[in-house]
Amino acid sequence: MDQDTDNFILIPAKSGGGALLRRSQIAGGRANGNEGAIIYLACGPSVYTTATIPQIASYLRAEIAEIR
Repeated sequence: MDQDTDNFILIPAKSGGGALLRRSQIAGGRANGNEGAIIYLACGPSVYTTATIPQIASYLRAEIAEIR
């Protein structure tokens, strides 16, 4: 991948500080109640974050799909 689409992003982590993730390693995610979200990585570990799904989407510059 070129550097524009596979750069790193810093996600706030539950344990404090943050987790530096490569975009191509993010395999998915889900909300974790009112406490933030869980991000699943292709390399194995999960990242528990205080960021919400909409915040994570903005970090990844994702587009919101409209339901019709």
